[in-house]
Amino acid sequence: MGIGILGGSFNPVHIGHLRLALEVLEAPVAALEYVELLPCAEPPHKPREGILPFELRSALLEVAVRRIPRLRVNRLEGMRSGPSYTWDTLTAYAAQYPGQRPVFILGGEDFATLPQWFRGLELPQLADFVVVPRAGTERGAFLHSVAMLWPDARETEAPFPGSARAVLPGGGQLLFLPLPRLDISASLIRERWLAGRDVHFLVPDAAVELLHAHRDVVAACWADTTPSTPCRPC
Repeated sequence: MGIGILGGSFNPVHIGHLRLALEVLEAPVAALEYVELLPCAEPPHKPREGILPFELRSALLEVAVRRIPRLRVNRLEGMRSGPSYTWDTLTAYAAQYPGQRPVFILGGEDFATLPQWFRGLELPQLADFVVVPRAGTERGAFLHSVAMLWPDARETEAPFPGSARAVLPGGGQLLFLPLPRLDISASLIRERWLAGRDVHFLVPDAAVELLHAHRDVVAACWADTTPSTPCRPC
């Protein structure tokens, strides 16, 4: 059984992140032992303004998953200097877990931007992918994108109706996995927080308490700029 990796800014973590991790974790076709939530330290292509400090975002994640045994937090990207490139992260995983291929989890909207990532089209050399689309996205669009990005990819038998699987010449696997996703964004959380609105049931209770404990830092950071799109460790 493998390791799943779900990266992002988590600015802040919300229940949509956790449900996505759990849905993939419990999908038999993913065959994962656990999922690590990996906060990016330095967004490669986005300004730092408006993003909570790495330590606080990591602490919010840790209290959020404290009682969920098969979800973990990995602070790997906080231990390195420079931009948080996924290529470097997956290379570090390969060194830490020789002979084991991690499974990188990402949404369909992020999958579509892979050509813009640092060595994005080479990432399947280091990890298999699970792509979880937004509701209404069909497997045909995914397979078309795969054929455009990797012309030598080969479609294989799908695990179940509506899903899709492709294998790349180097052996990397891409799994299109339609799963329930909650339409919640970190920018929505930030907007509500700054407006003084209650974010319970959007953010795990323990994380809400920690946000309140660091209210001054959170308010100053999130008010520093207009809400930004959450970063991905590109």
